[in-house]
Amino acid sequence: MTEASETRSVLTEVDFEYPVETLWQALTDSEWLAVWFFPNDIQPVVGHKFTIWGRPIERWDGEFSCQVLAVEAPKMISFRWYGGHEELKGFGHYMDTTVTWTLSPLPNGGTHFRFVQEGLGADPQSDALYDVMAKGSESVLRSLTKRLPDLVKHGA
Repeated sequence: MTEASETRSVLTEVDFEYPVETLWQALTDSEWLAVWFFPNDIQPVVGHKFTIWGRPIERWDGEFSCQVLAVEAPKMISFRWYGGHEELKGFGHYMDTTVTWTLSPLPNGGTHFRFVQEGLGADPQSDALYDVMAKGSESVLRSLTKRLPDLVKHGA
């Protein structure tokens, strides 16, 4: 019998004055996403495998492998996000998580954005990774908030 290991999730939410369709483009257009998140080759197609290119750390090249798991355009995209390196001490070695970005219209015409990353280990060895991802989700949403007006005005 195998035991299921405990996991925890990161949840970050923010409201935008822009409509759902604008946020959808910021999440699913590779060029727009690269402006506020990381360079990538995402496509909002179930089964699509893509890469997120982060900053190399220690002996790790910074690449995360991803695969789109679900899409409900223009409301939700979910993808598997995994990668790391066995010698990646400060980061927590490897991660294998599911990220779900959900957009909901607001009465004022804006959009509520919900960012969930599930599957982070609950063990003490995973604390560093959890902290990096929790702070990272807040940081990238601040970046999206800052960069979205320019994307709307000028494109990627």
